[in-house]
Amino acid sequence: MRKVTMAFVALFICCLTQVNAQTKAETITQFMNDIVSVEGEQIQEGEPIASINTLAEQKAAKSIVLTKENVKDVLEEAKNYKNCVITVGCHTIVKLTSLTDCIQSGSWGTCMPKGEGFVQKRGLNPKNDYINNIIGRPDAQKRMVFFFDKI
Repeated sequence: MRKVTMAFVALFICCLTQVNAQTKAETITQFMNDIVSVEGEQIQEGEPIASINTLAEQKAAKSIVLTKENVKDVLEEAKNYKNCVITVGCHTIVKLTSLTDCIQSGSWGTCMPKGEGFVQKRGLNPKNDYINNIIGRPDAQKRMVFFFDKI
């Protein structure tokens, strides 16, 4: 009887998890809809962040490649916009949540603000930290900054 009960509980938990689980595309769509409407757009399940790179390029007021050399200017420019999103390749997406709450980054050479987003590694892993801890150190990876809604 105990084995049957345990099996029933395991099945119930599994089914409950399936009902509440969002796909990666749904998660990224919801994340971006707080910034700009991507509802009904083609967000690919396997590469949702790559899909956002393409859509954001079309919908953003401005976009810039982020480098160590321009990071100070980019963060200053972000003050002129309502929303700012940074992507790293097709695996990381972060939106700036506070330009005033920042921490000095030795590798970026400036004060890096707070952000929240996702890193795609065996699923989408939520992150809420200073952006240098989310986007990593400056390297050859392409980091795009998208600005939305000029203030």
